[in-house]
Amino acid sequence: MSQAQTARPFTGRHMLFIMLAFFATVFTANMTMVYFASHSWTGLVVKNSYVASQEFNATTEKMLANAAVDAHPVLSFEGGVLRLALKTKTGEAVAASNVKLSLGRPSNESQDTSFDLVTVGAGLFESTQSFGPGQWEGMITADVPGHGNWSRPVALFVKD
Repeated sequence: MSQAQTARPFTGRHMLFIMLAFFATVFTANMTMVYFASHSWTGLVVKNSYVASQEFNATTEKMLANAAVDAHPVLSFEGGVLRLALKTKTGEAVAASNVKLSLGRPSNESQDTSFDLVTVGAGLFESTQSFGPGQWEGMITADVPGHGNWSRPVALFVKD
């Protein structure tokens, strides 16, 4: 004595529910991505891309001139002290004055900071700062004798 099961027909109501579930899933995924995108990096590299494009050649010449200077920064952070060593390829100290460092998170502008470094020795500079753990990126600027204003991008990784 088995019961015969009757097949339920696929109706427009079933199709409506499938379509609503599909688009609700897509909408939820998109809104999740919008939320994370709007609460992280702004995506801005320059404030005005038109002005930056007009200054491209001058910026490129300055970068090439800075790269030609035999000064290589080594940045470290331990015990609340940020240390910068400027050395040549052969390991000799590079004399510099007015050394400034600007650092920030690669994906967020809220922790950007700039400060001056104090000379503590030949080619050695320090500053007492507090940095959270993780990746930091920035720019060193200094007056190097014989070359004028010099700058170089740097990266710093701070351990827990």
